[in-house]
Amino acid sequence: MYFRFTLFNALTLAVMALTVWVAVKRFTWRLESNWPLIYYAALVVYMHSFQGSLDNYWVFSGAICALFLRFEFLPRPLVIVLRALEMIVFAYVLWRGAVLAFLLW
Repeated sequence: MYFRFTLFNALTLAVMALTVWVAVKRFTWRLESNWPLIYYAALVVYMHSFQGSLDNYWVFSGAICALFLRFEFLPRPLVIVLRALEMIVFAYVLWRGAVLAFLLW
């Protein structure tokens, strides 16, 4: 296993770093923050730029969770479930990014 520095691998590592940053900050920002939506917009651009890199259903389900978390009238248990689902999407992006960057040659 080794790392070849290509544009695809560099952008994949950047997406992984951005994912870690948004996942950590998700618990310190207010729920109405725009940064997670900007993150998902960048993730969609990455996904469409490199076909087959990420699954559409995972990315769009995370974007839907981020959109629902912006509503202030949601009950607390639903907010907890949506945050957990979004963390699962973050874990998927990190796992898939590691596979793409380090295991595909």
